[in-house]
Amino acid sequence: MESEALVANLIALAILLVYLFVIVRLTNGWLKLKHSKTSGAHPSTTVSIIIPARNEESFIGQCLAGLLAQEFPGGLLEILVVDDHSGDRTLEIVRELSEKSRKIKISVLSLKESKGKKAAIQFAMKFASGSLILCTDADCSHSRTWVDSMVKCFETENPVFISGPVLLKPGGGFFGLFQEVEFMSLVASGAGAIGMKSPIMCNGANLGFSAEAWRKLDGDAMKSTIASGDDVFLMLAMKKEFGAKRIAFAKDAQAMVCAEAANTPSALIRQRLRWVSKSHAYRDPFLVLTAVSVLLMNAGIVVAALAGIFKEEFLYLSLSLMLLKMAIDFPLLLSFCRFAGKKHYVWFIPIALPLVAVLTTFTATAGNLVRISWKGRKI
Repeated sequence: MESEALVANLIALAILLVYLFVIVRLTNGWLKLKHSKTSGAHPSTTVSIIIPARNEESFIGQCLAGLLAQEFPGGLLEILVVDDHSGDRTLEIVRELSEKSRKIKISVLSLKESKGKKAAIQFAMKFASGSLILCTDADCSHSRTWVDSMVKCFETENPVFISGPVLLKPGGGFFGLFQEVEFMSLVASGAGAIGMKSPIMCNGANLGFSAEAWRKLDGDAMKSTIASGDDVFLMLAMKKEFGAKRIAFAKDAQAMVCAEAANTPSALIRQRLRWVSKSHAYRDPFLVLTAVSVLLMNAGIVVAALAGIFKEEFLYLSLSLMLLKMAIDFPLLLSFCRFAGKKHYVWFIPIALPLVAVLTTFTATAGNLVRISWKGRKI
């Protein structure tokens, strides 16, 4: 039995060292990112905002209201809403707002034979006239400075792809707070990877790309045969074509977008299973290393805790891994919480960590084994 404990400790040490290497790199990358600065000039970039929408009658009106109130020249901005076979009043609401809008043009498009978010973006690009394309989701809310902040990043850093910061809307209660903290860790990690010039992750609720660069991409950049991953696959295609230095993160709190959180634990699990379902298509070495190290670290905590039911030493091992993981993660999470104006959330990190370990282990294991439904469709 002592040999079993020794082997378990050695395996845990190896996992810990790899995880430490990855998170330290992400933390350094985040700290190296410079806060976006104003260009000091009146914006000249034309912008097209693409919003894929499917059964979003509860949110699309609020989303468009925020975009129509942007502090950005209306003559340089257009909004393209692509209806993805909605069965509710989404299309009707968008058409009503389109007819009322005078300052900013709203184009209402509808998918016919194709379906899904990737198809919606590809279809909208046939009509987009802007040199900068911004993509967001229909259930998001935006500050009045969102477009202006993303444009300033585009004009000052000359990227082909911009990942923007995303927060979840405060949902209240333990479940809502858990989602906010866990989601911030994902956004911070993605930003840190961009800061170290090894982009691996972004969020489709807040991203932008050069229309000119889009037209130079070869093949199916977003991998349309895979239901999820429009954001990450597009970013990786841009990285492959133009280099990691042309991928930027808008480190500006005024570029923040707030997305809707899952309303139930089952909805959260389905969302994560959908995200994981695309992982088999990843080929980027650092992305794979990061994903594997995070999975093994979290799985190590869970497996050791379960083994601790039968042998006390493993319970101590699980606790030790949790404490060490917390110490490794804390600098990155604290810095991002400060950036997002959520410093007071730091106290919740020790509470969230065990639940994150369970969620990550379960969804990473099941994501490639089960088929799930998303907005009424099998994935």
